[in-house]
Amino acid sequence: MSSDNQLNPYKRNIFKVYVLAFIFGIHTVRGVYYPYMIEWGGISFFEIMILQSYFTLMIFLLEIPSGAIADYLGRKKAIILAALTVSLAAFFYSIYPLFLLFVIAETLWAFSSALFSGTFEAFVFSSLKIYGEEKKLPQILARFNTINLVALTLSAPLGALIASLISLQFTMTTLGFIYLIGFLLAFWFKEAPFKTEQQTEKYIDIIKEGFRELRRNKILRILMLDRLFINVFIAFLFWIYQPYLTSLGVNLFWMGIINSLMNITNMFFTLLIPKMMALYKNKLRFLIMVDLINAIAYILIGIFINVIIGIIMILMIVAFGYPRFLIYTNAINNQIASENRATVLSTINMFSSILRAIMYPIIGVLGEINVYAVFLITGLMILLFTVTSRVKKEYLE
Repeated sequence: MSSDNQLNPYKRNIFKVYVLAFIFGIHTVRGVYYPYMIEWGGISFFEIMILQSYFTLMIFLLEIPSGAIADYLGRKKAIILAALTVSLAAFFYSIYPLFLLFVIAETLWAFSSALFSGTFEAFVFSSLKIYGEEKKLPQILARFNTINLVALTLSAPLGALIASLISLQFTMTTLGFIYLIGFLLAFWFKEAPFKTEQQTEKYIDIIKEGFRELRRNKILRILMLDRLFINVFIAFLFWIYQPYLTSLGVNLFWMGIINSLMNITNMFFTLLIPKMMALYKNKLRFLIMVDLINAIAYILIGIFINVIIGIIMILMIVAFGYPRFLIYTNAINNQIASENRATVLSTINMFSSILRAIMYPIIGVLGEINVYAVFLITGLMILLFTVTSRVKKEYLE
């Protein structure tokens, strides 16, 4: 057998990865998530946010055991297990409207997410390394994310249509069957040889070293906190825009369309923001402009109870808020030694998870009282953090 034929199964892994990206990018519930949980699930907005807080904490707690499982089973089997688990999660979510079943579903979804995130990139890297193209990893991961987002955009109106013509419950059942296709596809992968690691020790070392680096580096600490708090406030949009639109009488179909517009806006501005940054010599002014746009958009949604203004402002937050992290990318990486980069970035992500887990129940309580007030308060908090920011111009160079 020629060496080319031996390498082909590993090269085909990359195409299969793109197919998997599309399958797992499909989310027929995402565009109608709030009506699904409230109308079919029969739970309150506060309970939704409790579930999301629990989900976030479970991902954090399952990071170590899921990594150990991936090392023990192998990466292909770990991806198969992750695909099966998320499919089961969707089915558990659609069996019967019961909070306990939703908790089980979120546990399975968190396990799948932790297992997939810790395994997928390593699987792709190992496949590329077999034929000496591991340098293409960033390019392939970027394509994976783009394909994932395209599928998300296309599936939002589909989910809304299913909800309108069949039922809200069937949007989640459909998702379970779609994820089963991903489960079957995962058997099609070719396992690349890899060296096992002591994942538990590695993860604990990551946390310790990340804390040490943040203590030592004041500039890194300032950049991390500045990015962290405002980005978490911006991320609240996903959880509160649907209750807001529901209060204004927007139906299920149009919710799906609006969700697709949000995804398209996100894709476009993720490409545009770096180009806009290149035009600004003073990156700090650009950052302040972006933060003010987000703060004002949130405040206007809270003040003006108008569906047109609301949709425009939601898209503005997606445009300038979702890609905001890109402003910090080079600045943060420049502050970290290359050998510690993955360690510190993992620690920053850990802080983000903990903060979101704490904040979600608070948003749930406020959302139960007045969803418009949540937008207003969020906008004012972004404004406060912008005014009190300790980031200097030279930190972003």
